[in-house]
Amino acid sequence: MISLISAKRNKVCIYPNISRKLIGSNNPYIDHLKEALDKNDFEVDPHTSDNAFLDLLRNGIFSDIVLLNWIENLPSRRMGLLQTAIILTYLQLLKICRVKIIWIKHNKVSHTRKWFAFSKGIQRFLARCADHIIIHGRDAGIADSRKIFFLPHPSNIGPDDILPPVQEATPSIDLLIWGSLLPYKGVLEFLRYAKTDPLLARLRIHIAGRAAPDYWNQLQTHAGGNTTLVNAYIEEKDLEQLFKKSRFILFTYNKQSVISSGVLVDSLVACKRIIAPDCGAFRDMAEQQQFVSLFDNFSEIAPLYRANYNNFHLNYQEVREFVAQNSWYSMGTKIKELSGLKTGIRPSNQIEIPEMP
Repeated sequence: MISLISAKRNKVCIYPNISRKLIGSNNPYIDHLKEALDKNDFEVDPHTSDNAFLDLLRNGIFSDIVLLNWIENLPSRRMGLLQTAIILTYLQLLKICRVKIIWIKHNKVSHTRKWFAFSKGIQRFLARCADHIIIHGRDAGIADSRKIFFLPHPSNIGPDDILPPVQEATPSIDLLIWGSLLPYKGVLEFLRYAKTDPLLARLRIHIAGRAAPDYWNQLQTHAGGNTTLVNAYIEEKDLEQLFKKSRFILFTYNKQSVISSGVLVDSLVACKRIIAPDCGAFRDMAEQQQFVSLFDNFSEIAPLYRANYNNFHLNYQEVREFVAQNSWYSMGTKIKELSGLKTGIRPSNQIEIPEMP
């Protein structure tokens, strides 16, 4: 009997189960998540749907677990308010049917300001409704820690992908910003500031990634002569060359909304020091692995550049170990552990916040 139970593959419904093109970004998070769960003996639909909303309604009720991602963005979609009302009612039905709900909270708040109050309302609802909440950064903006399970953002790379430090190489790029160029990442605000800072105005800044036409035009308008802009998706081989040429990797994200970043973890391939805002996963990686130097505002970037000018290589072995420990397979294993928790058992890396007297 025990062997039959252990052999059962729990069915997982993942939202949004749609292609990267329909999601509107090249983020492979859902693809990697599905693969990781499949390798950990979960039953996962290998196909994508044309409609994330209908896919959840069709399959959620027949699943053991529903895994929700970025659902706070639903109000900004076509007929989003109607879909939101239906989904919130549906999630309560799932609770009655004892379907376990796990919310992966990627951001403190929605990056888009459209229907912002409704997005916040969804997050408050999920904080109450979800059985467990997975976060990739401890600075998640949730006061009640009883449901929260902290996992560093899984890595798309392996230990052998990490570039060994080459001490004699002289970087030709001082600050590298890469990845999809979206407004919440603060690149435009950084460029505006950089023109006013005597040191930043002289540094060789390289910015590469896809941007929407309007946003790209704004970036070009405010980029100084010291800045190279490339509006294109970066292939892996080209990214490796950029990493080799760079002294530091810079993140300028809006810390009011961001918890974690897949680009942050992928940047570890470079084995170079990262300069980033003091929030979320950046803070975690600064405090625990010391791979990141933190700033509160743009005026602190130039001093960090000076202070670490000759100390821009990370510890090669420590980076390899971190990447090995935080694989996608490991995340699938943690979700498997989490989904099987019994009352009163807490995961070892669940956040502890002292109760108020």
